[in-house]
Amino acid sequence: MNCLHHTCNQRNFGIKMIVHALLIILVISFQVSAQETVPVEARKGFEAINADGMKAILSFLASDELEGRGTTQRGLQIAAKFLESQYALAGLTPAPGERSMLQTFFVLESKTDKASSISVIKNSNGSKLTRKFSLYNDFFVRGQGSQSFTIDAPIVFAGYGLNDSKSGYNDYKGLNVKGKIVLVMSGRPSFASPGAAPGRRGRNANIEAAKNAGAVAVFSVSRQSIPEQYARFKRWLDRPSITLQNQEAGIPRFTISNEAANAILAESGNSIESLKEKIEATKKPSSFVLKTISISLDVIIHTEAKKTQNVVAYLEGSDPNLKEEVVAFGAHYDHLGISEDGTIFNGADDDGSGTTGILEIARAFANNPNPPKRSLLFVSHSGEERGLLGSRYYTDNPIIPLEKTVVQLNVDMIGRNEDNDVYIIGSDFISTELHNLNETANQVVGLNLDYKYNNVDDPERFYFRSDHYNYAKHDIPIIFYFTGTHEDYHKETDDVGKIKFDKMEKIARLIYLTGWKVANLDHRLSKDGKMMTAVE
Repeated sequence: MNCLHHTCNQRNFGIKMIVHALLIILVISFQVSAQETVPVEARKGFEAINADGMKAILSFLASDELEGRGTTQRGLQIAAKFLESQYALAGLTPAPGERSMLQTFFVLESKTDKASSISVIKNSNGSKLTRKFSLYNDFFVRGQGSQSFTIDAPIVFAGYGLNDSKSGYNDYKGLNVKGKIVLVMSGRPSFASPGAAPGRRGRNANIEAAKNAGAVAVFSVSRQSIPEQYARFKRWLDRPSITLQNQEAGIPRFTISNEAANAILAESGNSIESLKEKIEATKKPSSFVLKTISISLDVIIHTEAKKTQNVVAYLEGSDPNLKEEVVAFGAHYDHLGISEDGTIFNGADDDGSGTTGILEIARAFANNPNPPKRSLLFVSHSGEERGLLGSRYYTDNPIIPLEKTVVQLNVDMIGRNEDNDVYIIGSDFISTELHNLNETANQVVGLNLDYKYNNVDDPERFYFRSDHYNYAKHDIPIIFYFTGTHEDYHKETDDVGKIKFDKMEKIARLIYLTGWKVANLDHRLSKDGKMMTAVE
């Protein structure tokens, strides 16, 4: 249609104004509609969750004054007292029968002495020392436990330490490793099935297979130079390992250099390289006992017992019967602490963000005129960075019986990456009903729920790497809320200035609404998930 220029501009301007007005009306209508889906009883708490409040909390938790909140360091004790006071100010209390919100427990800090060694003993002509390897030049120790030990044992080569049922490849088939040290290569053969021992799960699977077969120690061959690794990770390798005081010691694990492995194999006329080639060429295991040598391990461990604590806050439910059950919210409040050179790892995202999130959610629930039917439990776990220690201690020594815990919503790193994205992990593993409730709650909040890592075969193994896992092991339905790692992960640059507090607000509101829905169900969550329980 033709028109005069001036008349056409006026008409177009009028149309634009009408469209703009309609858009505003639609947005307002959507907001009102969304707001109306929040239960009236929960609305005050929902609205109380805000970015500014969380910024104030996190700015203290991730400040230099808290010295990185190391598991056994002074900064974590300060953080514990701060969280206890904040929960109390919000109106929460210790759990029934408890005098304090602090669940204290002891851990053992253990450090390997540099005099520790691995010796190769030649047995064919009487016992004779032929080679001695030193710590951080030829090997380092992983999972050494808290006690010094000496082991003298035969050694076997077990290929990749792999049992791959899909391809039929099994390094342990016909191999007796009981009472022996097992030497395994890193990686996997090219012909192994795609799901065979991926990433970290592969290392754990190799060690577990050796332990189950009766081995007394495992040597894993490193692809990288041990001195180079030590120089790169000195800060971490020199720090003490930490275990629970009564934790069962695992099988001793050593990472040894390629050169050390070849020195051990020399008596057999093999090398790591030749054995890899043989396995690739034949597509069959090449496992064997090294008959002419044995290994002597002399590992010296210095150990000190230290105290740490979980913070456990409680809000009583309103239903006379259902209040005996709890909806649990969790986050770890420890981080990497302050290193010997004075570097502070503030851990703003990991996991100051999650710690702040559950505190804000607790305050939100306390803001409501009436609590939900079930009681609520907020657990700030210690020692997650050192092996999920606090959640393991809590689930081994629960303040509220685990059979009364209907769900655990775990919040670990929710402050970074894309503005509207959050990874959801484990939501449908034990209960699809829980998954659906979370999806329904998100219709109000409008986040992009990403299920990229919602898989036990995920190479990053995120499902196994945070506190929810210790609850899932007891068949408690869980959701792990997580926004992913980033360039500042486990670095001293993980600071408050990089946190997206508006995003944290939305995620906290989602978790709050999901918790509210579960807390008010007239039944326990159905356990009909695709896994039904944790694995490993």
